[in-house]
Amino acid sequence: MPHDPGATRLLAISPHLDDAVLSFGAGLAQAAQDGANVLVYTVFAGAAQPPYSPAAQRMHTIWGLAPDDDAVLYRRKEDIAALDHLRVAHRHGRFLDSIYRKLPDGRWLTAHVEGRQKLAVNDHSPDSDHDLVGEVADDIRSIIDEFDPTLVVTCAAIGEHPDHEATRDAALFATHEKNVPVRLWEDLPYAVFKSGAVELPQGFRLGSADVSSVKPEMRSQKFQAVERYSSQMVLLNGSENNLFDRLDEHARQNAPHGGYGETTWPVVRSDDS
Repeated sequence: MPHDPGATRLLAISPHLDDAVLSFGAGLAQAAQDGANVLVYTVFAGAAQPPYSPAAQRMHTIWGLAPDDDAVLYRRKEDIAALDHLRVAHRHGRFLDSIYRKLPDGRWLTAHVEGRQKLAVNDHSPDSDHDLVGEVADDIRSIIDEFDPTLVVTCAAIGEHPDHEATRDAALFATHEKNVPVRLWEDLPYAVFKSGAVELPQGFRLGSADVSSVKPEMRSQKFQAVERYSSQMVLLNGSENNLFDRLDEHARQNAPHGGYGETTWPVVRSDDS
């Protein structure tokens, strides 16, 4: 069926099964309410098979899953529930999350830090990153050809997570070839704890930040969607450090008129006039 040339078709490219909602959930909900066709494509949502890395086993335990539970399937169901709540469509990619991947030398890409919930990324080859970005970009091109978006939005990769960086770079290369405008969202909750310059691939730079204020009902809808990720709420939320309080405070510090808002940047290509 041909697309309505006047309709907005928003393609959100999320690294993991929660990133789009955490960072840009209110924007997704508002776009859907305004009549846009919204699709969230999650790149690193591929089904992983045991044996799992020690880091993955540790995370599964923290998420409250049994050793024989299919963690990716569980998280996919959470994602579907969250995106259904926002009234947007979903598609799950084939690539493995970093906790399930190995380096060319056989080592696991990520290792868990003893006594803590954090993960450490082992040294890895830039060549392997390049190959991964190319494969992800191929899949994004196929989705662009099918969905024909009028705008793509993805992560800025604040926090330097390898999956976020691969997603961002692949999206930039694919949208450049397809001549689709792209914006980058502020990675939350990473940006609450870490700031700094975002380094884009050669030929791309960030435009001026845009903090879009959202209606209270869109903020509520986003937070309700985030709560659908029950496995991740164990990591993100706590009695002493409430996730939603932190997101509210961060937004108030950035929004020019207070209230809740989400930050994005347009991407400018070096060959643009």
